[in-house]
Amino acid sequence: MHTPITLLTLSHQYGSGGSLIARDLGQRLKWKVWDKEIVRAIASQQHVSESYVDTKDERVGSFIERLVEAVGVGGFERTYNVPPPLRLKDGQLARLTRQLIEDAAQMGNAVIVGRGGNCILADRPRTLHVFVFAPPAARVRRVMQVEGLTRAEAERRIAGMDKLRADYVRKFYQADWQDPDRYHLQIDSSMWDEPGPENAWDEPGPENAWDATRTGDVWGETHTADVIVQALERYAEPDDAGESAAG
Repeated sequence: MHTPITLLTLSHQYGSGGSLIARDLGQRLKWKVWDKEIVRAIASQQHVSESYVDTKDERVGSFIERLVEAVGVGGFERTYNVPPPLRLKDGQLARLTRQLIEDAAQMGNAVIVGRGGNCILADRPRTLHVFVFAPPAARVRRVMQVEGLTRAEAERRIAGMDKLRADYVRKFYQADWQDPDRYHLQIDSSMWDEPGPENAWDEPGPENAWDATRTGDVWGETHTADVIVQALERYAEPDDAGESAAG
């Protein structure tokens, strides 16, 4: 007999579709997804706006301050679509985030997206830690299409977001965000991308704009979620200490 996994942490590179994959998993498993829900919960607790908390979510202040100094407040807003940080200190926000993640783990049946969840819950039993990634070219194509950015803008957005997440985990959990030893499963979400026209990714335009009504698994989220669901079953923990979790 095997004890089922009751918690999933899903870390992901920006542009790999991780948030959508988490939503898909939540619907399939009937589990609560903790992604922007963490932002909303902290905003409610601290009586600040969600947009304000979002400016500091998974970010380290010193890096943001360097960005503001480098490009100015207006440039920061244009690049990241958020205003500069205001009140909550980074350490305070990290503690609030950690507490919410630990509370969600106690309840179980949850998908926790990013925010060092795999570090916070590294020793928790009945938990599967997953990292979703994609090659740079695939991530750029995806961000261009979904967010309507130019190639240069998409490359800057990806580099900036990866740096923010890496700095956050390094500062608060003294860990490498992409260390493979911290995950049970790593999966390339681009494996099932549907190829488009040869010049479809040159620049955003009406002919290349994201169409939310398109059917089919254009970005491979459904197939990626399929693999993760299979892993949840595969990694179910044995009740008998003599059994191997690998089957």
